[in-house]
Amino acid sequence: MDHKNAQFATKAVHAGQHGDPVTGALLSPMFMTSTYVWTPEKMERYQNGDKEGIFTYGRSRNPTQNELQDKIAALYDAPACLVTASGMAAISLAILSFVHPGDHIISCKTIYGGTFGLFSKIFKEMKIEVTFLQNLSEESLNKALRPNTKLIYGESMYNPTLEIADLRLIAGWAKAKGIKSMIDNTFCSPYLLNPFDFGIDVVVESDTKYINGHGDLIAGSICGPFAFVDNVRGSIYQELGPVPSPFSCWLILRGLKTLHLRMKAQCENAMAVAQWLEGHSKIEKVIYPGLESHPQHELATGIFGGRGYGAMVSFVVEGGLEGAQNLINHLKLAKYAVSLGDLDTMVQQPATQTHGKMSREERMSMGIDDGMVRLSIGAEDARDIIADLEQGLNA
Repeated sequence: MDHKNAQFATKAVHAGQHGDPVTGALLSPMFMTSTYVWTPEKMERYQNGDKEGIFTYGRSRNPTQNELQDKIAALYDAPACLVTASGMAAISLAILSFVHPGDHIISCKTIYGGTFGLFSKIFKEMKIEVTFLQNLSEESLNKALRPNTKLIYGESMYNPTLEIADLRLIAGWAKAKGIKSMIDNTFCSPYLLNPFDFGIDVVVESDTKYINGHGDLIAGSICGPFAFVDNVRGSIYQELGPVPSPFSCWLILRGLKTLHLRMKAQCENAMAVAQWLEGHSKIEKVIYPGLESHPQHELATGIFGGRGYGAMVSFVVEGGLEGAQNLINHLKLAKYAVSLGDLDTMVQQPATQTHGKMSREERMSMGIDDGMVRLSIGAEDARDIIADLEQGLNA
């Protein structure tokens, strides 16, 4: 079957995976090897520049990794994909393939804490400048543009304020100015949103989250044009070495088979939870793109395309830092943990966890209130998630 023209669910189950022609196994074996044996024919081909299907060393290519990359690329309708040992590795490698010392990046102001640390500390030491914008509007982008601007970076859904990026505006502006655009799509996954549909150049993602969905590994991915991805793999990727293990790749291949099922259930749960929270007297604000009260609800509806509004719900509880911590400490079903996208509902406090290394002023400028709680909605029954929140708020 031609998976290129298949529907999303069919791609999630079948794309990239070829089984084992030797044994007839339905699922491909896991290739747990660091190196590969050379033959005279293989060496001759390699020296002549024909590297198709040739494996040399695990830091370069692995058959299990290749299958995973093919599957993720198929889900994004992207020419190529490269998987990495973590989401931050994907972000770092993708950006450093475009940007060098002396260059300039424009970024949305509200971003994942790890990315903020990369931009404000590591890149600062590397003499790479980053301008953070509260709103990625055409006016603000034009004001921030410099002769050495090489990249505009953003998140499809901001972490943890759940603002929605206007991808069509970002991509169009970048192309008009001759710079590259890159989007972190971790909160959405290709099931909900495909940034390439809006003209974005490169998509990065933490595959730890919805792509895998089972909370048992760390990984990331870079998707984009073949020449770009192949250049990353053949240069900075091999030299720095952030390669995922074949076992992690095999587990993600397994997890992706249910991406469409998991996210459908989680998005439905998130909507039910958000609607319930909005009516609770101890909640100051609920942030969920699926609610009409969300200031970008109309934009979100146009971008997401009918499959849901995501499984992340943020809200502000009475009592600031202590109020949020008190609620979290009394929850029983929701797990107090830093991550998201698992089948288990997880809760965390951005001000003390994902964005805890920032100053309060930096957090507040991003819209991260002291009393903000971030929920990663799982696949449990929504009634049980709501009951847990209710008893926690009552306590």
